[in-house]
Amino acid sequence: MQKLKTCKCGKEFKQYNSLQKYCSYTCQNKYAKPKRIKQVSKKRQEDNEIYKVIRQEFLSKEYNQICFIEDCNKRANTIEHSMGRIGYADDWARENGITLFLDVRFWKPCCLEHNLELENNPELSKKYQLSKIHGGKK
Repeated sequence: MQKLKTCKCGKEFKQYNSLQKYCSYTCQNKYAKPKRIKQVSKKRQEDNEIYKVIRQEFLSKEYNQICFIEDCNKRANTIEHSMGRIGYADDWARENGITLFLDVRFWKPCCLEHNLELENNPELSKKYQLSKIHGGKK
């Protein structure tokens, strides 16, 4: 004879499979805590810690103080990843484990206004961003 399992509500029930923890859907909705999906993966969290340090160092250098867009003399407070953030730029970066997200060679200092405009305006992004295929202008 199968042993009865006790639900959090106090009722005993017959467990049909090992995953069943509650006597009914009502109890499950009442007592089960929903599992939240992590907003950031462990790997990205580790990269973000490194990124914070490198970003501050990058923007503190004298030649990275002003936005790289022509005729914009605003202070740079963001970074434009000119070749994107996903993947590797070349074999050297792949061997050393440096993703485009952390590859300083393809970073450009940018003001927040132009950074948002580059994300939303395809014409401007074609002018200033690089192709992942050949590394030159799009």
